[in-house]
Amino acid sequence: VAIGSSAGRDSQGTQSVAIGYIAGSNAQGNNTVAIGVSAGKTSQSTESVAVGNSAGFNLQGASSVAIGQNAGCADQSSSAVAIGVHAGRDSQGTECVAIGHNAGYNAQDSRCVAIGNSAGSSLQGDSAIAMGSSAAKLDQGNYSVAIGRLAGYDSQAADCVAIGNQAGSNVQGANAVAVGVYAGRA
Repeated sequence: VAIGSSAGRDSQGTQSVAIGYIAGSNAQGNNTVAIGVSAGKTSQSTESVAVGNSAGFNLQGASSVAIGQNAGCADQSSSAVAIGVHAGRDSQGTECVAIGHNAGYNAQDSRCVAIGNSAGSSLQGDSAIAMGSSAAKLDQGNYSVAIGRLAGYDSQAADCVAIGNQAGSNVQGANAVAVGVYAGRA
């Protein structure tokens, strides 16, 4: 099914849906859904869903979900989920989850979780978890956990834990643990 100017234009897969101007217009895989202006526009892989203007815009991986304007916009890997405006926008890794405005915005590595406004929004490491408004917003290391508003906000190194409002919020060193309001805040 293709509805809209140039929707599903080139190489639309079987049992796929493209609704909106240039939605799913170039190499839309089988069993995919692209709804919105430019949703799933280029190289939307099999069994993916893109809903919202420019959601899943370019290189959306197999079995991925992108819901919201610019969610999963560029290079969303397989089995990734991005829900919210600009969630998982650029280079979202395999099996990552980004929920919230700007969550996992740029360079989210594999198996990451970012939940909350701007959580894990820039350079989130492998298997890292950021939950809370601006938790681990800037540069979170591999296997680190930041839970709470501004927890692990800037430069949280690998294998760290920061739990609580602004815990470990500014340059938390490797293998460090900060639990409580303002704990380990530089």
